[in-house]
Amino acid sequence: MAAGECADLRAALAWASAAGLAAVQLSVVDSELKPREMGVSARRDLAATLARLELRCSGIDMFFPAAHLADPVLVSRAVDAVVAALEFAAELGRVPLTVPIEGDVPQEVVAELSAAAERTGSALLVPVVSIDAARGLAPPRYASLDCASVLAAAGVPAELALRLGPGLGGVRLVDLLRSGLRGPILEPRESRLDALSLRASLDAIGFSGIPVADARQWSRPGSGLRATLARWAALGEGRQAFG
Repeated sequence: MAAGECADLRAALAWASAAGLAAVQLSVVDSELKPREMGVSARRDLAATLARLELRCSGIDMFFPAAHLADPVLVSRAVDAVVAALEFAAELGRVPLTVPIEGDVPQEVVAELSAAAERTGSALLVPVVSIDAARGLAPPRYASLDCASVLAAAGVPAELALRLGPGLGGVRLVDLLRSGLRGPILEPRESRLDALSLRASLDAIGFSGIPVADARQWSRPGSGLRATLARWAALGEGRQAFG
């Protein structure tokens, strides 16, 4: 989770609450939140901390190479990890899990993960950069639109959101700056994302999810998150979730 310039999870959550964020996106890869390593007391403590800070969990991130789900040596462990993350997401309010299920992932693996999502009640969000990449997705699998990735692929996030329609399950508010770096939205002289058109597209399709400001790889995540929160709110969306 990238919530401020804090390495410690508790400090990051406290920062997010103090900054006025309504919800946070949690990562279960390379963190203290690995579901298979968290005991009952640790899970209860996390839920209590979120409640005390008046924060919701907007979703869970589980980014790892999609090839792990196609590798005969790694697939069993990878599937078990995704299922554990789905169960963790269900405990946090049946929030969606963002995970790469793409490319050469066997259909039987996709079916197994989809069945686990159905059982737990937590949707699977699959990162896509084009409408073609979203073909074949069906509930409980939905598209996740990372604005910077779409821009890098010469796409237009607002147009892709419209084309995805009800198949859009997640939006990551992050710009691809003219410097080539990922960063906050609407940066003066640097922004490439038409955030106003994106908001209009989300309104048009009735998007009900929580847009997530993805501060991974930002040079100054704390100030960038505050700026993104203020700028998105100014477009009429109000308090949003950032992770």
